[in-house]
Amino acid sequence: MKSQGFTLIELIIILVIIGILAVSASPIFISDSGTKSQTVRLQAMSILRAVQQQAMQDTMNDYSVSVTESTLGNPPYNEDNSLQLSNLDDITFSPANITIGFNALGQPTLDCDGGCTVTITESSGVSRTISINKEGFIDAQ
Repeated sequence: MKSQGFTLIELIIILVIIGILAVSASPIFISDSGTKSQTVRLQAMSILRAVQQQAMQDTMNDYSVSVTESTLGNPPYNEDNSLQLSNLDDITFSPANITIGFNALGQPTLDCDGGCTVTITESSGVSRTISINKEGFIDAQ
């Protein structure tokens, strides 16, 4: 009589192989490394573009964004201010202590005259870059 099916040894070997594949592939799908800096970069680009638009619409006043090691945005830094990123855990901005202004054409001025880059770094070492060219185009690198 012929038996059909798998032996116990074959089933155990298959389960061990599936377990090894699951353990080695799970960090790829579960890890959140880099997602926080990506989110902060998108928020920072939104703030920079909003301030740039304000400067282009209101040519009588100066509009700028301050960048320190732990904040990006317009003071005052409080919960009511929507044009700021502050008190972020494990996120740093560089270069620190610069002011990015915009003129009526949307071009960068002040410390960013001629273009500049802002780097957002997580404590895990993942970094994202925002560049502003001399004509005012704000881009993610």
